[in-house]
Amino acid sequence: MKKLHLGSMRSNICSALSFAMTLAMAVNTPIYAQTLTSQSTPLDHLKAAPRPVFKKGNTLLPLGQAHCGLSKDTYIELANYWGYGLPVQKDNLAEVAQANPGRYHLVAGVGEVYRFYDNYDGRYPELPKLPPNTWLRDTSGKIILSGGRPIVSPAAPNEAFQIIGDYYGKSIRQLEITAGQAIKLIQNQGETGLWVPLDNDPAQLYGQDPQVKADFNNSGLNDWFAYISRNKARQEGALKQKLLSNLQSKSTYSWYQEQYGTERGRWAGWSWYMFLYEHFIDSYKKPIVSDYTAPEMYYNFHNSGWTGIEYNSAVPWDALTQALNNISGAISLGQKFTYPWVSMGWEGYTGQPISSPDTFMGMMKTYYTAGAIGSVGGYFVCGGPIWEALNYNKPIGATTPTLIRQLTIQGHAHALFSHLEEYLRKGDLLPGPNLHPYQSWTKLLPAMEFPAEGQTQQVESRWGLVTIRTARVLARKISGEDRWLVTAWANVGSDRDVKVKIDSKLGTLTLRARRAGSVYVVKYANGLVQKTLIDSDAMNPTKFLSP
Repeated sequence: MKKLHLGSMRSNICSALSFAMTLAMAVNTPIYAQTLTSQSTPLDHLKAAPRPVFKKGNTLLPLGQAHCGLSKDTYIELANYWGYGLPVQKDNLAEVAQANPGRYHLVAGVGEVYRFYDNYDGRYPELPKLPPNTWLRDTSGKIILSGGRPIVSPAAPNEAFQIIGDYYGKSIRQLEITAGQAIKLIQNQGETGLWVPLDNDPAQLYGQDPQVKADFNNSGLNDWFAYISRNKARQEGALKQKLLSNLQSKSTYSWYQEQYGTERGRWAGWSWYMFLYEHFIDSYKKPIVSDYTAPEMYYNFHNSGWTGIEYNSAVPWDALTQALNNISGAISLGQKFTYPWVSMGWEGYTGQPISSPDTFMGMMKTYYTAGAIGSVGGYFVCGGPIWEALNYNKPIGATTPTLIRQLTIQGHAHALFSHLEEYLRKGDLLPGPNLHPYQSWTKLLPAMEFPAEGQTQQVESRWGLVTIRTARVLARKISGEDRWLVTAWANVGSDRDVKVKIDSKLGTLTLRARRAGSVYVVKYANGLVQKTLIDSDAMNPTKFLSP
């Protein structure tokens, strides 16, 4: 640092301020809070938030984003201080990476794959053509349309998906060349190609194609759901492998909605609405497509929020119960980590609520305790004044936008578990004493949580009263050691002490369950229980941690 002249008061002040700024940068926190006004932009709000402190050298995945756009400077701020990957397909950000060698984890996306499948009639001449047998056909050989769109055949050849993978792989490779480094994470937005039957009889839907019917009869399978799932894994796996073959090194690959099933087994018709995850795991217990399960967890969207039931099924339908169903099933197939796509809500849908920030933080802490090693932030306002302010960094007012608040909470939770990564990598999520409630229509699985004493309430369902939990406790244990990571979350009500039994060595633990979650390290040594609250500041959980 250049030596400052000390002969004036102004120079002394400048010197002190320079030192303070250097210190603040060292701990990744702003030196002072920015005053927010009616003219504040989304980036102003992000810069005004207390920054998290990450553990140096952690190997968690970079955080991802799935929304309709932010300004270039906001993307850079998120990548600099909040644990997010730099999305190099946007705003010439590959050149930013090139100018800062090794500073960023790079993220690339695979989107609009549906255009390849809709291109059966050549409507997108700029795209390479797929083989004729990519699509479902009737007995006369005519492509079968549903709602004006073709249906991808379960028997479609690998060549079709290799063509798609090669197209995206070559494009992403050019980004690597520009950036001068490898892509760390690829996000495939999914929801295209061969799909689950939904309300259709799969034998009638897919069996109307003679080639598919013959392929099914020769498959050795007597179950159309298994047949569709196995072929979906084959097709997406072929796309992935061809894409990755173009790249500098193997990127982590996340295919949205690949999962054991957040709602698998909740009701009799579940198999019409999800692929069978066991067909996405090879004989060596290695994933064929997504490296980690990638379920959706959007607040009060296909779930009842942080508490509640599904009235007709008479079972808990909250987001954590769903998440633990997916995690428990994946663990049973040898997959202990997850990389979920999450949202605290978004404006614009009638009746679509937005989570309180503290309870969203609590949910994220429980999700990481359960095995998350990152997450993708979803938000789906894609037009209007809010979108314009986010996308172009226009004034948005003194209230922090939902998306910015959500992304900062994800960053804080991610940073917290960068300090606790040992408990993820070397530890295992404990099953708890009970079975998961989604057991009527699938195999029995442990609930993966521990009941807090007296922390329940009853709610009315179609079939009578259902008991649900008002505080949640999850625990991981380091293999072969008497060390636990325990998280307590008040998903209902206010912060309070709860009692729970996790291990006979520990007796009954008293934990502070907070709306924003409480994360403890618990040790047993020399006959004594040692309990340490790691996140003293619940909403700024790394405030007192050192990098």
